[in-house]
Amino acid sequence: MSLVLKNGRVFAESGVLKSGHLFIENGIIRGIGEGDGPVLAGETIDVKGHIVSPGLIDIHTHGIFDADFIGGSIESMMEGFEQYLRFGVTRILPTTLSSPFGAIVEQVKKIGRAREQCTVGKMVHGVHVEGPWLASRCKGGHPEKYLRIPKKEDVKRLLGETGDLVKTVTFSPELDNAIWLCETLALNGIVPVIGHTAATFEKTLEAIRAGARHVTHLFDATLGIRESDSEALTMEPGMETAVLINDAVSVELIGCPIHVPIPLFRLVNKIKPHDKKIVVSDSLVGAGRPDGTVVTFKDGRQAVVEEGVLRMIYKDNPELDGNLTGSAVTLNKAVQRVSGFIGEPLDRALQWAAMNPACLLGIQEKAGGIRVGKAADIAVFDRDFNAKMTILGGDIVYRDGV
Repeated sequence: MSLVLKNGRVFAESGVLKSGHLFIENGIIRGIGEGDGPVLAGETIDVKGHIVSPGLIDIHTHGIFDADFIGGSIESMMEGFEQYLRFGVTRILPTTLSSPFGAIVEQVKKIGRAREQCTVGKMVHGVHVEGPWLASRCKGGHPEKYLRIPKKEDVKRLLGETGDLVKTVTFSPELDNAIWLCETLALNGIVPVIGHTAATFEKTLEAIRAGARHVTHLFDATLGIRESDSEALTMEPGMETAVLINDAVSVELIGCPIHVPIPLFRLVNKIKPHDKKIVVSDSLVGAGRPDGTVVTFKDGRQAVVEEGVLRMIYKDNPELDGNLTGSAVTLNKAVQRVSGFIGEPLDRALQWAAMNPACLLGIQEKAGGIRVGKAADIAVFDRDFNAKMTILGGDIVYRDGV
């Protein structure tokens, strides 16, 4: 099967073509150039001047629409995988949350079965395990009763029962056995990720030496620069300082309009190397739904979708009503937001959601960019960054108006 996308603003690795084409054959990008492209292709689609982008990669997402990766069914997760395609996302890492440890292991395996059974399951690269090895002081939305230190028998169970499904694990470096955990993950080809932590500068450097290469939602549920415990009126650098000045470590920011203020996006953009900045959705159930949608959680609590976030509904408790509980942003809108936040051209912002996560996962030779020889994972966006078409492995899996 062959396909040509013509008349597009093509964001290739070699540069942006204002009126270019892509030639796709047997799931691979075979040609990129100006003009209309080969005339003998099986199908030619005029994308009407829209943006032709690499498919987006979301390495931190707990759910979308009605799909819940924390405890959802195989059927709902399969439906959820397809929903990401509506937003130009072609690879995801479904992300767990702190729960009883056995439940986490079973949920990882369930995600694997959903991937195997889903027609678009190849867009699931693997699983991000977030918790239970997190610091209670920085637990964020993780239930404290499920937090624990990394025990060798638990780590061996996770690795032994889930095969190669687990790709990233978030942990707090200050916990007992955390450095051993970090080394074990790295030796097994899993990316150790620092997060939900009050670790000192020195402990963070120890984790980086042990193999940690990334930070989960920097600035959220972390304790950075703080006043010294040993001497008043002096300051101590913390985890945030250690990772910002270490060029080997990438950091992610949540791309909703609330979690991270704009100046912090600009700080990260100025400090970190171009390939070490990643934007994620960190989305929950309800992401992608219109404003005003009410989401009911398994425990009966409710939240409402409001401008890219979820806010709790407590009609009988004004102090809690409206409290922020999580992100409901989709990654396409996060990319659009990053471009405006950092004041950079769109091609720079796209790196945050395509090439940079691909590099973190070690798949940059086949994903994350538009280059001859790479897999044809492509998204077509309009000027408002709404997805008009998504191509996965050369197959058109979503189409709206082009």
